[in-house]
Amino acid sequence: MVVIQHEHPLTLIDLNPKYPYDEQVYDDEKDLINNQAFQCLCDRCDEEITYYHRYYYKCDQCDYSLHKSCSELPTTLKHASHLAHTLFLFQNESQQKCHVCKCTILDEQLCYYCSPCMLNICLACGTNKVHHHIIYHPSHKHPLVPTSRSILAVCDACGEKHEGVFYQCFTCFLSFIHEDCVFCPKRLLIQHGTFDKFFHTHPLILTYVFPEVDQQVKFYPKCRVCDKSFTGYENLWIYKCEKCRYYTHLECAYLRSNTSQQAVSRITPERHEDDHGVLHLPLSEQNYVKAIDLLFKERNYERSITHNSHHHPLTLVDAQCNDITTMNKNDALCNACLVPIVKNTMLYKCKFNDEGCNFVLHEWCTRLPGELKDYKGHPHHTLLLLPKAGHEFICDACKCYGNGFAYSCVQCNYKIDVWCAFIPDKIKHKSHPNHLLSSNHEYYRSSEDNYCRMCLSGFTADNEISFGCKRCEFHLHAGCALLLPETIRHKYDKHPMSLAYSPIENHEGDYFCEVCEEELNPNACFYHCHECVQSIHTTCAPLAPQSKPYLYGGLKHNITRPSVNISIAQKAEEIAQSMVLKVSTV
Repeated sequence: MVVIQHEHPLTLIDLNPKYPYDEQVYDDEKDLINNQAFQCLCDRCDEEITYYHRYYYKCDQCDYSLHKSCSELPTTLKHASHLAHTLFLFQNESQQKCHVCKCTILDEQLCYYCSPCMLNICLACGTNKVHHHIIYHPSHKHPLVPTSRSILAVCDACGEKHEGVFYQCFTCFLSFIHEDCVFCPKRLLIQHGTFDKFFHTHPLILTYVFPEVDQQVKFYPKCRVCDKSFTGYENLWIYKCEKCRYYTHLECAYLRSNTSQQAVSRITPERHEDDHGVLHLPLSEQNYVKAIDLLFKERNYERSITHNSHHHPLTLVDAQCNDITTMNKNDALCNACLVPIVKNTMLYKCKFNDEGCNFVLHEWCTRLPGELKDYKGHPHHTLLLLPKAGHEFICDACKCYGNGFAYSCVQCNYKIDVWCAFIPDKIKHKSHPNHLLSSNHEYYRSSEDNYCRMCLSGFTADNEISFGCKRCEFHLHAGCALLLPETIRHKYDKHPMSLAYSPIENHEGDYFCEVCEEELNPNACFYHCHECVQSIHTTCAPLAPQSKPYLYGGLKHNITRPSVNISIAQKAEEIAQSMVLKVSTV
């Protein structure tokens, strides 16, 4: 079909008059996004006119649009390779070969055509210049020109190797972007880019740098798709929701990278995993009793007993909420497992509690077996229960301090606390809800992801007990997985504070701990009240088992993991003297 000139006058439109500073001068990012979303069809070449082409002609009298470069194409051509006839600008009706360069001219593509000789010449050969594929991209201050053919190269936008057409800058030669990346929308719903595999409430905004200083301020966040860091991505493009601290690599936003493809398996539930009888964590009132039932099949209902860990008789009581709130800091913890006493729990208290003897045991802790045989962490020797350890020790399983009951090997001086003595082989945890987590007796942690995903600290030894998903390279400290309750209550907050594993959606500003008043890293787990928008470090909740400064007999150390900032924990202890937190299982 021969191309003819339009019958009406055309007006030149500049879609981006602020280029190359458009990203900086727009006060309202929504205006920029709306402008970048512009598109219409060129009535000469039938290809899209987009924001990136910048210029186009528009007819004021009818619905006619034209690329600026299309309007500049001559409708007739005399070419040195075919002087015998005049060639006409033509919209190709079937796939042909260029008479000069032998490249393929696709169906409906513009070219120059000689009717008598039935030959075609592509626009590049006919006009000796690149056609309307020149774009003005907001990521670069100079126009970008496409390569004339497909090549294999690394893209400067995503950092991945691609094969295809690249857009490059012939002015400074500093930009080389693959066609799949250069036309990525400024605004993207992650569920659209990932075919509903991932979800976020707000659209993500494309940004062209992620400076190291910005990453540091945000505590070096991980990609929400592949769970990998942005180290080395300072000058690469990413999608982000700054308000929710939701960041993804450019390739991950479209599931185009190998790591993002692997991430899909992480969020896909196992079809054949049977979680019947598996301990569900973190502990709440609903699964707290289930946890005990898994460990101890029988219960003790004797009203009064004697126990070899204490010199006075013990009396059975049922802990109600008011019992807990009136307990002092020593009463509120079981002397055996050092876990807080929660409401509706059966416990034994010293008969002389009213006279100042504050010895307390959970009912099930009175039935701890006297020895452990074939313990997986120390299978060669039998471990004996030491109900009167009488001093601090570091658990050889979880590497936490303790001074409660311990199981000890008299030959090797190997000691573990009560919780680690009965660690199950498999658990299910809300921080990794789609797969069961196995204890590392059944697998080995890789060196690349050898850290806990809840507290973000590393493991102190290769044999330290942890739970993990080998398939996803996901690991948790035993203490983080087993001992942090699902909710806690603050004396001055009427709502329960729930355990969070990532930044909170729609959270305004930075995060600060209500106890120690230090800035909080929301990429690690923390307690948060959604109604009052308040947060607390897990290490700053004095009765949360990972931070237990109040144990019977007193400790020289806070019971925190050695890698935790001790100065914060110490400050929290001082403030918490007048701000008692009580564990809630609401």
